[in-house]
Amino acid sequence: MNKHYLLIELKTVDSTNHYAEQLLRQDKVEEGTIIFAQEQTSGKGQGDSTWESEPGKNATFSLVLFPDFMAPGNQFLLNKVISLGILDFLHKFISEQKLSIKWPNDIYAGPRKIGGILIQNTICGTKFESCIAGIGLNINQERFNPWLPNPVSLKQITAKEYKIVDSVNLIVECIYERYRQLKKGLVESLGREYQDKLLWINEWKNYSVDKKLIKGKIKGVDEFGTLIVDIGNSTLCYFHHGEIEFIFT
Repeated sequence: MNKHYLLIELKTVDSTNHYAEQLLRQDKVEEGTIIFAQEQTSGKGQGDSTWESEPGKNATFSLVLFPDFMAPGNQFLLNKVISLGILDFLHKFISEQKLSIKWPNDIYAGPRKIGGILIQNTICGTKFESCIAGIGLNINQERFNPWLPNPVSLKQITAKEYKIVDSVNLIVECIYERYRQLKKGLVESLGREYQDKLLWINEWKNYSVDKKLIKGKIKGVDEFGTLIVDIGNSTLCYFHHGEIEFIFT
């Protein structure tokens, strides 16, 4: 990552994604701008969910990209790039831990969630205008709300304290390395790596679909990011976000 990219550090903001949206509307942002907040009062998760984070403890930020070299129909490639970049960062500290991507937007260390991603793309006609990648990664937090099912932080795994801003910069460097691979057209290799890192890939596991328990085996995702699950008898089912729930018990 080049040093001239701007890191905007905020003490408190409603949402770094929302802040980035405002900058884009004012045309006051360049590619690679990072909006980092010590505290988000209304941090965004997927859909209507929120992201809970103890102030000053975690890497909670948004990264602005202008992937105008991409066709809008290929936008799920950005999910792959950002997910793999975050795994690259984590591998620097917890190589012994099995890291995976829980489709579509969560990062797992073993059976526990260590991070999440929210990507907001702006497309005008056939042109890809901008991407705001909202990232939340648990770094130093040790106490979590009891209603969270399975959280974990980097500190809990390694028993070490980390400098948050340094962590944010290193995460972005890792993402940018993957972004450069995308620009070079290394789509197939990125796809293979992403699929290999999917949580429960090629394992028979329990899921909930329409409140019914099913057993299935994840085979991968298609080019649009739809999850492909083998439910037996050579039958493949395709799921969009919110249509299938992973059962961990």
